[in-house]
Amino acid sequence: MEKYADLLVRTGVNLQVDQTLIIESPIDCAEFARLVSEKAFEAGAGDVICHYNDPVYQKIRANHLCEEKISEVLDWQKESLDYYLRQGACSLMLTSPQPYLMSDMNASKAGALQTFTNDLRNVIRGRIATDHVQWCIAAVPNQKWAEAIMPDVNKDKVLDEFWALLFKLAYVDETSDANDNWRENAKHRQRLTEKLDEFHLDSIHMTSSNGTDITFGFHEDYSWGSKKKEDSKEIKYSPNIPTEEVCTSPDKYRTNGIVYSTKPLMLGGKIVDQFSIRFENGKVVEVHAEKGEELLKDIIDQDEGSSYLGEVALVPYHSPISESGLVYFNTLIDENASCHIALGKGFPNTVGVTSQDPSDWEAKHLNYSSVHVDFMIGAKDTKIIGHTKEGKEVIIFENGDFAI
Repeated sequence: MEKYADLLVRTGVNLQVDQTLIIESPIDCAEFARLVSEKAFEAGAGDVICHYNDPVYQKIRANHLCEEKISEVLDWQKESLDYYLRQGACSLMLTSPQPYLMSDMNASKAGALQTFTNDLRNVIRGRIATDHVQWCIAAVPNQKWAEAIMPDVNKDKVLDEFWALLFKLAYVDETSDANDNWRENAKHRQRLTEKLDEFHLDSIHMTSSNGTDITFGFHEDYSWGSKKKEDSKEIKYSPNIPTEEVCTSPDKYRTNGIVYSTKPLMLGGKIVDQFSIRFENGKVVEVHAEKGEELLKDIIDQDEGSSYLGEVALVPYHSPISESGLVYFNTLIDENASCHIALGKGFPNTVGVTSQDPSDWEAKHLNYSSVHVDFMIGAKDTKIIGHTKEGKEVIIFENGDFAI
C-alpha cells in the first residue's frame, strides 16, 4: 500500500519539490489519504490539502433538497480548489464508489448530483487546459465496493482480495519499483501513440458483432495523446491509475453510426446498462437503454456540447483489467478494459488548444461542454480499420486487440 501511495505521488501527479498537492477523497479512504499525504511530504511537498467528501451524506442531502439546490456549486467550493491551483498546485482525486448506494434515488436527483460533480470538476479541468496542472485520478477499494464486484468472496476477505487485485492492475508488487514498472507501461502506450500518429489517420471505422458500427473522423490538426511541442516545459504525469488507454479527441462533427455499450455506466451513483447511442454528423440523435435511460438522456441534454463526443480511446480487450473478468462499476477502471468514448468535453492538448475560449475550441472542431462522461463500447471481436489522409486503409484492431 505504501508503494501504491508513493506511485500516485511520484508518477501519478509527479509532485515537484515545494509544490502543493490537493487530495480529494471519500471519507472511507481517509486512512489511505493520510498515507498519500505522508508520501507527498517525504517527496518534498510544500503543503498537502485534503478535501474529504461523504457519499452517504450526499444522498441524505439530495433526498431532502430540490434538483436545483443539489446541482448548485457555490463560489466558495470552487475557490477552495482554485485558490491552490492558481498557485501551481497539482490534483489527486481518489475514487472509491459504493455501486448500489443511490439505487433507490430518482433519476432527476441522481442527474443533479452528477451535474454538481461535473461542475466542481470543471475547476480543475479548466486549469489543466490553461495552466497545464498535473492531475491524477486513482482507485481506492472500500468494503461495499469490494462486495459489489466480488459477491462470491467471503466478506471478511473480500477487501484484501480487491486490494491485491488493484496492486496487480497498477503494476505494484513487493519486489520491484512500482514507479519503474509504471514508466515501462507508459513507454509501451507511447509507442502505440507514435505509430497511430505516423499513419496520419483521417478517420477510423469500428465494428463489433453486438451491432456497433461507427466512424470517427478527426480534425486535420489532431494527434493521439498530447500534441507535441518542441519547447514544451510541461511536467509529465499519469492522469489515470490504473490505465491501458491510448486516446484522442475526434472532430466534433464527424461521428456517424451506432454504438452499443459493453459494460455498465455509473451516473450520479446510479447504474445505466445495456444501452445504445446513434450519432449523425457528430450529434446524438437516438438513445435506448434497458436500465437508466432517463438518466442517460438527462446527461446528454446538459448543454449543447453534451450531445457530441470529446474522446475516443483505444484499449486492447486482453488488457489486465479485462482479463480479471470483473465489472467494477467504476469508469476509471472499467474504461481500461475496453475501447471507450466520452460524451462532452474534449482534450485541448490533442489539437494544440491552450485556452478556455469556446471559439478557439470550435476553430479546431473540438467539443466544448460542462460534462465528460466515458462509456465502454469495445468487445472481444471489435475490429477497427483506419483510413489515412492519403486514402489508404490500415487495420488498427483485429479481434479486440491492437494489430499494429
